[in-house]
Amino acid sequence: MLIKLTYSFDGSKFCGSQSQPNLKGVEDLLKIALSRVGIFNKIISASRTDKGVHSLNSISVVKCPDFWDLLRLKELLNRHTKPFLYIKKIEIADENFHPRFDAKARSYRYILNHGKFSPFLSNFCYFYKDIDINLLNYSLKKFEGYNDFGKFMKVGSDTKNFKRDMIKAYSFKYKNFTIIKFKANGFLRSQVRLMVANALKEYDYLVNLDLNLLNNKNFIINNSKIFNINQPITKIPAPPQALYLERIFYY
Repeated sequence: MLIKLTYSFDGSKFCGSQSQPNLKGVEDLLKIALSRVGIFNKIISASRTDKGVHSLNSISVVKCPDFWDLLRLKELLNRHTKPFLYIKKIEIADENFHPRFDAKARSYRYILNHGKFSPFLSNFCYFYKDIDINLLNYSLKKFEGYNDFGKFMKVGSDTKNFKRDMIKAYSFKYKNFTIIKFKANGFLRSQVRLMVANALKEYDYLVNLDLNLLNNKNFIINNSKIFNINQPITKIPAPPQALYLERIFYY
């Protein structure tokens, strides 16, 4: 039978989600755990994350013998994956289910911490000065809609189609944090981190600007410090440790 694993992991302990030559990928730990219970079939995952990026609800599938009690299997696997990866749920999937190609949308969150720096939190957020949410959302709003995001992709990808439907791009405050959220039908390599980096760069510029200028079309067109989908102002991604794969939607 084909089983679907839903799991979370601490990305700071892995060199990315994909299997690595040094065996320090998320999939490598899953393979080791599965082999300990006699399951050696290929793992197929819904998405890839960079080194340092976390996940709240990753999805992978693997074939396993029909005799397994799934609750017992979950308990045994977690003995080998904790404390850095935790399998939240195992369920039987349709034999034709593909976790990547059947996905309809994905959501990510990026966490800014406006508090005093702490080395104990530095692997899980980006320490940043306080934010004016309205001003940041002005920048994030530009990403919404069906656009070509080819300029917001890290080199090294074999993707040929750069168009994605950005369903949501916004931020909100929670206590001493700013949470930046994105939901789209798909994402390019490092796209979220590059979008965050550009929004923050523009924010730094706009925060000292007369906001009436934002309604001046000529100002926006002629100002190189204002980004758009076809003209990013930085190609350096935001740090990975504040990024979380939040959810994969199959509807």
